[in-house]
Amino acid sequence: MAYTIGNAMVYTGDEFIREGYVSFEDRVISTGRMDELKSKIDRDAHGMLVMPAWINAHTHVYSTLARGMSLQFNPMSFTQILEQLWWKLDRKLGQAEIESSAYVAAAEFIHAGVSTIFDHHSSQNFVKGALPILKRSIVDVAGMRGIFCHETSDRDGTQIESIEENVDFFKSNHNEKSAGMMGLHASFTLGDRTLREVSKACDGQIPIHIHVAEGIEDELYSINDHGMRIIPRLESYGLTIPNSIYAHCIHIDESEANLISKNKGYVANTTQSNMNNGVGVADLEMIRSNGAKMVMGNDGFGFSPVFDLRSTVLGQKNLYKSPTAFSTSDLKSIIENTFELASNHLKVKFGKIKSGYAADLVMIEYDPPTPIDEKNFWDHLFFGITESRVNSLYVAGKPLMIDNEIKVFDEVEVRKASRKVAETLWKNL
Repeated sequence: MAYTIGNAMVYTGDEFIREGYVSFEDRVISTGRMDELKSKIDRDAHGMLVMPAWINAHTHVYSTLARGMSLQFNPMSFTQILEQLWWKLDRKLGQAEIESSAYVAAAEFIHAGVSTIFDHHSSQNFVKGALPILKRSIVDVAGMRGIFCHETSDRDGTQIESIEENVDFFKSNHNEKSAGMMGLHASFTLGDRTLREVSKACDGQIPIHIHVAEGIEDELYSINDHGMRIIPRLESYGLTIPNSIYAHCIHIDESEANLISKNKGYVANTTQSNMNNGVGVADLEMIRSNGAKMVMGNDGFGFSPVFDLRSTVLGQKNLYKSPTAFSTSDLKSIIENTFELASNHLKVKFGKIKSGYAADLVMIEYDPPTPIDEKNFWDHLFFGITESRVNSLYVAGKPLMIDNEIKVFDEVEVRKASRKVAETLWKNL
């Protein structure tokens, strides 16, 4: 049965309607001006903004449990950041930790207006069954959409288990709410034997999700030990499969960006995380000029996409030392690519409030102080909407949050349980 939100500012992805409505079930049925609506409304938006919900193309849900954690930490390189922090953490993750981090992450994402995530998971001592736990918590209970994979790496000897977990999940999840990919850590933790096994398992059909040249040592390892850069190495194993995600790409060159483009892959930009790790800022103009499509991720650094939107623009302006180096129009193209990537994986159209598109809608408490229309919407987004609170989130037409209250689970209990799990985890590190 159709549900209608009325008296809203509606940004459809193409046009801005100052006083509009949206009617939907699991898909958008129609949208338009209030004076065109012939039926009653089910919810009065009281002038709030309704727009397509956000999508995160590269995140790490398990990083939820690291917030506030204190470890001996004095890294001198990016690899040492992994060794001293993240690899210590992921080795200790079991069923309770995975489930708890998933519920808390879902709560955070819902509050941020995110409907869909591409999660890159790692729990090297709990591989089999890890992805179904994430899917059950984030998709089945929380109502979000998720594309999941498990990190395959040679560092702990569980690479075959990880490959099998990815293949099993991919084969059993082909629907509009969940899907799978082949998760790979990075070239410098993957030997030739493992890449041969991955190539055989993917058979040109399972897109990969991999970190690429996040630290310079990743690129140097590939050149020094294998005689080629990272993307050509992946291509040599038949792993540059369409709709693959190459996260970071800070130190790739033009030839690699061109290969990603040729093979219809996507570069996931994560400026905020890159800055935090001190590894540099990806040259998005170089990547774009060589034809590769860029999407928006956050590498598990927080949950609100608005910080990543801002840091992406600001990072490029500082990289090029020019206030005109990257515009809000450039930002819009990255978000549109992110919608496209999710559409390719889940086989449903995202990114517009238009008949037939997924009814994944976010309602934001934004009252513009200046005129707003489709021509300057992204300027409003960058300078103002990003500072406004998300009021409600609908995914596939289902209300996950209304008036800032999550409806799909008890958030208070989820956070209470997570604190206990995290406390025990920290003591074991």
